[in-house]
Amino acid sequence: MLLVRGTRSLIYLSSKQQIINISSSSCKVALTTSSTSFISTFNNNQNNNNKYSQLSYYSSTKMSKPGVTEAAVKQDPRDTIFAKIVEGSIPCKKVYEDDDCLAFDDISPQAPVHVLLIPKHPIGGINDATEEHATVLGKLMTKVPKIAKLKDIDHSGYRLVVNEGIHGQQSVRWLHIHILGGRQLNWPPC
Repeated sequence: MLLVRGTRSLIYLSSKQQIINISSSSCKVALTTSSTSFISTFNNNQNNNNKYSQLSYYSSTKMSKPGVTEAAVKQDPRDTIFAKIVEGSIPCKKVYEDDDCLAFDDISPQAPVHVLLIPKHPIGGINDATEEHATVLGKLMTKVPKIAKLKDIDHSGYRLVVNEGIHGQQSVRWLHIHILGGRQLNWPPC
């Protein structure tokens, strides 16, 4: 549930394209698992011409279906899709590869550029990282600028995300870094 406060007139545009005019100064709007847009109107000049601004909100439940994350965090990393990608039995669109890591385009991109960077040897998640993983984790981070340059987002900017556990929406039990860019990214991310 999202609490919207303000004195502007607010129009709620649901995922079914139904328009509801909300004029109260404080209102609650239930969110769905699909994209929800809010269009606010405000008077910006003496001619009473309304100006419009739009905010799109994506519910965090859209990112992962219920139960997917719970099952993923219990899986042995050696039995994941990333293990099969590293061994070559499942193809991927490679962006970068060396002896220690592999970067490939995400099959469900959340931005125009969405690359996954993984170590070639399994680490279940960031909570499973130990001192012996320090070298490979450092190497992963030093490869990010090279990947950003290959995807032409090195000058415009990008975001790195590491999801951990159920609340972090970790969907594959293999440490991976999301490299997101190609558009203005919102903050906070959820």
